[in-house]
Amino acid sequence: MNTKKPLSDYRDEFPITQKFIYLDHAGIAPVPLRVTKAVENYLQESSHCGAFAYPNWQKKIDGVRNACAKLINAQPDEIAFVKNTSHGLSLVAGGIDWKRGDKVILYEKEFPANIYPWLNLKKKGVNINFIHSRHGEIRLEHIESLIDSQTRLLAISSVQFSNGFRIDLEKIGEICKAKGVLLCVDAIQSLGAIPMDVKKCHIDFLAADGHKWLFAPEGIGVFYCRHELAENLNPPLIGWRSICNEFDFDRIAFRLKTSALRFEEGSLNLMGVVALGAALDLLFEVGINRIEQRVLTLGELIIKKADKRGMIIKSPRTKDDRGGIVSITGTFDPAAVQSRLRELGIMVNVRDGALRISPHFYNTEAEIETLFGKLDAVGTSTPRQ
Repeated sequence: MNTKKPLSDYRDEFPITQKFIYLDHAGIAPVPLRVTKAVENYLQESSHCGAFAYPNWQKKIDGVRNACAKLINAQPDEIAFVKNTSHGLSLVAGGIDWKRGDKVILYEKEFPANIYPWLNLKKKGVNINFIHSRHGEIRLEHIESLIDSQTRLLAISSVQFSNGFRIDLEKIGEICKAKGVLLCVDAIQSLGAIPMDVKKCHIDFLAADGHKWLFAPEGIGVFYCRHELAENLNPPLIGWRSICNEFDFDRIAFRLKTSALRFEEGSLNLMGVVALGAALDLLFEVGINRIEQRVLTLGELIIKKADKRGMIIKSPRTKDDRGGIVSITGTFDPAAVQSRLRELGIMVNVRDGALRISPHFYNTEAEIETLFGKLDAVGTSTPRQ
């Protein structure tokens, strides 16, 4: 018997729904009330108790680390808290002992956070090979054809930020494992909305900021490093927490931790960790599989409404190939339409010359109907004859 609450019961968690229609979770998501309350409680404890509350805060850190591990099917000591996705990816790019002539493979239309850390390696003699876009999609056979004996790492997003294309991580992981290539995943556009299993997909490194589908504020992210690789990944940043006996302040003994915890070089963004933990509590309560189905169903409705108006769909139509993003265009200026919709209280975004719509599980069919009604009103569509 399914005892989970109806999704509509969670609308109260998002007071933004009282005033706006928010359809930009691929950008910056609104935080739920329980996240706000968790942060307020932390600040109250900090104000009234100071360091007397630290044992309780440490328990919270451990609990959130466990929740992050559960989210991606990892072990807790394979998780490090980072500032953002760029931070996590840079730990990999800056931590591998690169050799001149090593090759990194990237998709040419990645978000810049997953390009610049790798381009920075050119000064070390690392070669960058780009996967070319095939009408906004990535072909597995193209990736496989680029891999040779010098290929060290493939860096890829689980879901592409511009059009929502979802890569088959399980198949990609099998290819990389068979060919001895490291797999580094930018998961910011899927984590929280689509199930993730780093073991099943043979993922070596993963990074994701919390401020999109995870419902956390900016400035807190998750970095995963497979346990067997941690000791061989040199931390570009070193601090007192990187060391095995970090609380032995009177004795200097430079022995780095042997797990992902070596990448937490100093005091954590404790307020961000607390916020992320509250957000994860909500996501687990709703159910990640349930969230995925809801997000994909709303995406289908967006595609249906856009088709009816003769718009161009730049996102994959099939559920298996699409994340939570649907991008549409037509005979209209996306930037002008985005601006007008914001004036009307509807938040969408523009990427790669298209209107990007990204609903989460608490959004409704009625909100999608309203969106397209407003699109009709601002003159973006040409109905099919």
